[in-house]
Amino acid sequence: MDDSVDTDRISEFVHGTRIGDAPPEVVRTARRLLLDTVGALAGGLRYPPVRALGRALRAAEPTGPDDLPYARLVTLGTAATWLDADSGGSFHPQGHRLPPVPTAHPAPHSLPILLHAAATGDLPDRRLLEVFLLANEVGMRFGVATTLRPGLHPHGIHGPVAAALAAALLRGLDPDATSAAIRLAASVPLAATLAVPMRGGTVRNLWTGLGAYHGAAAAGRAADGAAASAALVTALLDAAVCTDLSPAELTGELGTRWRLVDSYLKPYACARWIHPALDAWRSAVAGVPDPVSGRGGLAAIEVDTFAFAASLAGTEVRSDLHARFSLPVSLGTLALDGELVAGSFLPERLGRAQVRTLAGLVRVREDPAFTAALPLQRPTAVTVRWRDGSSSTARVRNARGNPDDPLTDREVAEKFHRNVEGVLADGTAEAVVASLLTADGGRGDSLRRAAVEILGA
Repeated sequence: MDDSVDTDRISEFVHGTRIGDAPPEVVRTARRLLLDTVGALAGGLRYPPVRALGRALRAAEPTGPDDLPYARLVTLGTAATWLDADSGGSFHPQGHRLPPVPTAHPAPHSLPILLHAAATGDLPDRRLLEVFLLANEVGMRFGVATTLRPGLHPHGIHGPVAAALAAALLRGLDPDATSAAIRLAASVPLAATLAVPMRGGTVRNLWTGLGAYHGAAAAGRAADGAAASAALVTALLDAAVCTDLSPAELTGELGTRWRLVDSYLKPYACARWIHPALDAWRSAVAGVPDPVSGRGGLAAIEVDTFAFAASLAGTEVRSDLHARFSLPVSLGTLALDGELVAGSFLPERLGRAQVRTLAGLVRVREDPAFTAALPLQRPTAVTVRWRDGSSSTARVRNARGNPDDPLTDREVAEKFHRNVEGVLADGTAEAVVASLLTADGGRGDSLRRAAVEILGA
């Protein structure tokens, strides 16, 4: 077997590791990551196109195995990235490759498998957290160990491996079958383009749903004895879809060096390239009671940023995803509402006249020095000018939510509660937060309760 992708070693790791073997900071990261991803997924289910997709898929779905529900997994995976509020990996050894896309988004690919298992079984939160931790550690490693080809989007590429591992562990596959499941899942990467979401194409979110299903299907095929080719995985991840495959990054120091802690959490439901501008806006208007209407009203908002953020300067949006990839629209929404969460771009709020007016005040410029600071930094400066002649400027070097400037537990919990409104009962939401953000939690079944409510939404 080609040893570039040592799936036997990975399988040995996930079968031989328990949550108590991981350092406390890794478990804490996994808790916060799981809570955040549940919130992002529930928030996505609030959008009519996601609900319509679920209805259409269920209506067309033939009778199949109960452990591989196509409509459910695809819909949940699609919902998990609909808000563009999901986590990703922020570290990359070959980080010089631009545009600076994340290394991987394993969490939204693996969560649909966990929610299905939680709703249909009797699994405590601690076991679901354990599977989530292991599956996404490996998913992150596949992202770190490869360099995505320029112009491609990460959804559906490394995520299916995390989904396959989650399904394999929950199905009780043996190590050999789990190894095969990894190879089968890594053999079906989606090679879709980054330009699609930048132009508002909501099909981008479907890629995660398909990745979740393909991962679960890989575990099912492995259980049935399907053959898997390590050479094919190498050809895809070191030539066709990705390059620079590093066996050392993929399997080196498994269990002692944890890539999960390199995850970022997004405080805003929009493209991450925009986040530095939103942070800088908040700093610039800190202490101003009414930054939109006060001081005679806003006159201009000037944004100096790096090239990739500067390219997102359009104000005419065709979908809520297009709004999430518009710096002026996202900034105008934050300015008006004070937040950017699940409800921000629902149909009745997308295209609000006040947001359009504020977006029209935004002027975006590239600063070549800021572009040169990529990918380690994403500098952005925002100058706010009011009609009374006063102004305020703030600059940030990076967006909040990165591992070196993480959100607090309170911020993660607040984001979760705002995203799940109308999907989870208040008591269920509180129970999930208590279970996942409390060090001695995880013994109950709050995730099962949440899964039942999510699947009934």
